[in-house]
Amino acid sequence: MPYYKPLFEKFREIGDQKASLRAAVNLLRLRRQLHKDVPGRTVSRTLLLATWNLREFGRNRKAGVRLDESLQYIGEIISHFDLIAIQEVDQDLHDLQRLMYILGDWWSYIVTDVTPGRAGNQERTAFVYDTRKVKFDHLAGEVVLPEGRRPTQQVSRSPFICAFRAGWRRISLCTVHFYYGSNNPNDPRRVREIDAVARLLAQRNTKRQTDADGEPSNVVLLGDFNVFHAQGDKTTEALESHAFIIPRQIRSIQRNKYYDQIAFHDPRKQLRPTARAGVFDFSKSVFRDADEQFYFKQIKKTIPKLFSKSTNKSRLYRNWRTFQLSDHSPLWIELTIDFTEGFLATAGGLVTRKKSRINPSLAGRTK
Repeated sequence: MPYYKPLFEKFREIGDQKASLRAAVNLLRLRRQLHKDVPGRTVSRTLLLATWNLREFGRNRKAGVRLDESLQYIGEIISHFDLIAIQEVDQDLHDLQRLMYILGDWWSYIVTDVTPGRAGNQERTAFVYDTRKVKFDHLAGEVVLPEGRRPTQQVSRSPFICAFRAGWRRISLCTVHFYYGSNNPNDPRRVREIDAVARLLAQRNTKRQTDADGEPSNVVLLGDFNVFHAQGDKTTEALESHAFIIPRQIRSIQRNKYYDQIAFHDPRKQLRPTARAGVFDFSKSVFRDADEQFYFKQIKKTIPKLFSKSTNKSRLYRNWRTFQLSDHSPLWIELTIDFTEGFLATAGGLVTRKKSRINPSLAGRTK
């Protein structure tokens, strides 16, 4: 569980009993929602994999610094997953390091360098994971598109690929934050970026099926794709044209926005989702519409000029809170990572490998 004590010690030091009470009530409400909406973590049977765009995480310019309270809520949410890809990490890693302190010593992270330039927005991406369950498997790198006959336009924010091991599975994860551009489902540059990255990763992984290179033989592409619709856009068509599959469990989720996605390139069908996946809507528990009056004092303190000029304090609050947590919700899927029973049945001859059925010669045996 996260480390709670420093937050409440700080409230006590500054004598803010109202904030202490508010944070305690919110954390209890958030934990109840997490227990209801997200499966409980297991020791070795399943992996809870998630992706979350944390809006301008560490930048703290447009809406002031993130409150300690806000980081506590972020830590609470992340602690209910095993491995999470994070987008929009700023050049300043201070907030990420504060978050890791809240999560505890058994959590670790891997982060990229910043992507320079206007399109790159000085952003990083990161993986945060519980080392008791997930091990970094030695592979890490930013994806660079190969040069063609003409100069190649690289992806606006460099995709980041890492290998991890959890239970019986080695998994390559590539987190992305593709170009947004225009308010158009088929923005040409966005479509080109998704197509180019999916093609490159699929080509490499297809070759790996017959010519092993030491990397995992599957790739999970996850992050902020800026996809507008569940299907029918050129963005999703670009993914599917290179044999990346958005799992049924993700496709069936009803949501207002489909920017965040998780897609598999897995020719050997090694990645076995359970029936459970979802989007965690934290706004039901923290920074709710009904809470705006509690935070006006904080808004006035962190962005005084904007607060004084605002003629619609409710609208200002709704925007401010997206910089405290995010304007995205975590997208998650549960994967099976324990295949002990199947291995023992096959290795012992109880099940024939080719037909995956009980060996007739052993039928009826109990010992």
